[in-house]
Amino acid sequence: MPDVLTALLRHVRIETSLFGRIELGAPWGARVGRRELVALHHVLEGEMWLELDGRELHVNRGDLLLLPHGAPHCLRHRPGAPVDDEDRWSSPPAPGTQAVRRRLGGSGARTVVLCAAMSLVGAARSLLLRALPPAVLIDGGAGEPVPGLGRLLAGIRDEVRGRRPGAPIMAARFAELLLLQVIRAELERPAPPGSWRAALADERVARALDALYRAPERAWTVASLARSAGMSRSGFAQAFRGQVGESPLRHLMRWRMELAKEKLRDRPELALADVASSVGYRDEAAFSVAFRREVGVPPGAYRSGGRESRPAPPTSS
Repeated sequence: MPDVLTALLRHVRIETSLFGRIELGAPWGARVGRRELVALHHVLEGEMWLELDGRELHVNRGDLLLLPHGAPHCLRHRPGAPVDDEDRWSSPPAPGTQAVRRRLGGSGARTVVLCAAMSLVGAARSLLLRALPPAVLIDGGAGEPVPGLGRLLAGIRDEVRGRRPGAPIMAARFAELLLLQVIRAELERPAPPGSWRAALADERVARALDALYRAPERAWTVASLARSAGMSRSGFAQAFRGQVGESPLRHLMRWRMELAKEKLRDRPELALADVASSVGYRDEAAFSVAFRREVGVPPGAYRSGGRESRPAPPTSS
């Protein structure tokens, strides 16, 4: 079975992280607005309720809760409890720190939560997050909900507390490993039929995805991708569109542009011709036309700090 997840993870990383230990006494409730961050909560004591997209999830002691899309949500000590806007609860950490510790709420039953807010970047960010639902809840009732959880949390705690040279980078790496463990645990669950998740689990479609992710510079055609999948051209094109949601060549184009954006941001020393050839364009002018059409600004302007002028595609299944 092709390991598409590994191909994607090569192109994603955590850029910034903020950690917190929050002690909450009932009654309490917070309304959290939309944000461009991945949130991870680990309940150390007590319990809490998540309200998201009209449904409620009960989060118990030991559970891990991942909110990958930054969607608006509410957290409470019990269903239906009043909530305050988040800005009444939170304040930024002191300059030079990456952790907060707070006591909030009333004098009732206590809930203690370890929180992490992470900025995920890289060419595969949208594809990876698209494979995840709005909320991932991993049951901690039978022990560690993901392998090595205790060691990873201890590593984050030690780096944040110690404030040694390189501590922010080390803490972010521990958080990255924790996030990847949660993502892997979620992706091992059964996928809804016809979803992007199902495409990753379909051995034939996954072979084609793995091939184009690993070698985007090749002159791929629908026929050559179909051969990678071991399918007829027409059967492959139909299966790919049904599960991925777009044609193989459209998906390849988007992947190439995401890689190009990554290189333009992270490798300023590369000539545009080198960026173009790395994503399958022998002609720099043709690459520039395709990049501008897809991203909304020319590659040179994007490298200089220009923003995309087109909305990003949906990231949820």
